[in-house]
Amino acid sequence: MAELTPMKRQYNEIKEQHKDCLLFFRLGDFYEMFDDDAKVASRELDLALTTRDRNVADPEERTPMCGVPYHSAEAYIARLIARGYKVAICEQTEDPALAKGLVSRDVIRIITPGTVTESSMLEEGKSNYLCAVYLEGGRGHRQRARPLCSPRGDPLLRRRERRCDRLLPDEKARRDD
Repeated sequence: MAELTPMKRQYNEIKEQHKDCLLFFRLGDFYEMFDDDAKVASRELDLALTTRDRNVADPEERTPMCGVPYHSAEAYIARLIARGYKVAICEQTEDPALAKGLVSRDVIRIITPGTVTESSMLEEGKSNYLCAVYLEGGRGHRQRARPLCSPRGDPLLRRRERRCDRLLPDEKARRDD
């Protein structure tokens, strides 16, 4: 196996922290995906799957990659979110023109089907719910699940709020020892 470039090592380190997401890794004017993420994105988004290391004789040793222009990434992300994927957006955190060596990068946002806020990714007239629950009670006390918030006037959420204790039935009476 060929030695990894510094950029590919950086990608692998960031991907290791976000294994459950498709990693959109910013490289100049594109978000690139590599390895299994590239294979999934290529299949789901009908993108060309390519490689930079064509000089590697064994095709199995080549790194699959695909990418999308950063200015149109939202449409691609929306398609992935609609199919139930989570997307981690990894941006350059310093100006490449001022960077000495490898440009610093970090995940600035994780987008899931429940955390979408862009109107272009939401279906008009359809609610997009996000549920957060905390457990009341402490060590040695009965625990109860409580919703952290619910929009007023939403009958579906009012019904669910009344039944919130049923969310974690096995946990209700559990005591922390």
